[in-house]
Amino acid sequence: MQIAIYISDLLYRHECVVVPDFGAFISRRVPAQHFASSHTIYPPKKGLSFNAQIKQNDGLLANYISSAANVSYEESVQKIRDYVRFLDQEIEDSGSITIHKVGRFSRNKEKALQFTPMYLVNYLPEAFGLSSHETYAVDRVSVAPKVEIGKEFEDETPVIALETIKTNSSSWVRYAAMGAVIFGSIFVGLKGYENQINDDALAVEQMSREIVNAKIESASFLIREPLPSITIDVAPLEKNFHIVAGAFREPANADKRVAQLQLKGYDAKRIGVNKYGLHNVAFSSFIERNDAINELNKLRSIGFEQAWLFAGSLPK
Repeated sequence: MQIAIYISDLLYRHECVVVPDFGAFISRRVPAQHFASSHTIYPPKKGLSFNAQIKQNDGLLANYISSAANVSYEESVQKIRDYVRFLDQEIEDSGSITIHKVGRFSRNKEKALQFTPMYLVNYLPEAFGLSSHETYAVDRVSVAPKVEIGKEFEDETPVIALETIKTNSSSWVRYAAMGAVIFGSIFVGLKGYENQINDDALAVEQMSREIVNAKIESASFLIREPLPSITIDVAPLEKNFHIVAGAFREPANADKRVAQLQLKGYDAKRIGVNKYGLHNVAFSSFIERNDAINELNKLRSIGFEQAWLFAGSLPK
């Protein structure tokens, strides 16, 4: 039915969607998960749960149906009642029913309502388009070197044998030997000179470090003029969740109701005019939706059964 689509639409934007006289769908953010058994990474999502104890009409679903289907608020409430009767009858007859893109309902042996969410539907807007990703484990194999008792480590690098040219000239051999001795002496001398340069460079570097450290230890820092202070104006958070006490055609009647509630200790005020031209009066307003729901349940328990929750802002 069309009501299932309305419920699904609201779950993308709200953490709690109440179906009057049936229960509430509550969503919470679940971070990205990795399952080592299946080597699969799942993106973050909104996890759905169902609370059958929250049944009072908070106005969210009814107002959305009224706006989307272009019907009156009373007609949308009646549509919800018909849908709830359909759900109860279908569960009674068939044993279960599935709400499209939301989940499946059934009853256990104790006749308690059971809810199984649809895990393939992700109601988290910033995770749109992300899907699960399967990873593959990398096999790591350590290779031990070959060692034999009484022998050195084997070098697997192939050895290339160079052939020498045989000659009968013994003088050429002597000159080559002398040249090798002279070249070796020059190489050793250069190597010693290079080592001396490196030692001198290290000594200079060590001396520079000691001088810098001494300067730092003896230095004193003094700020003669304090830095100017900066004042930042932070805008207060808006209270967009209102517990509505009633709606009035005449502004004077709305102001009268505000005064009555304020005398009883409520932070009552007019919150704007709805599309029907009615001036809405709120018991109080909240920043967090959960705080507003708790206050709504409290008010209904003490006799204000017609109170309902409105989210957003109205034209003044």
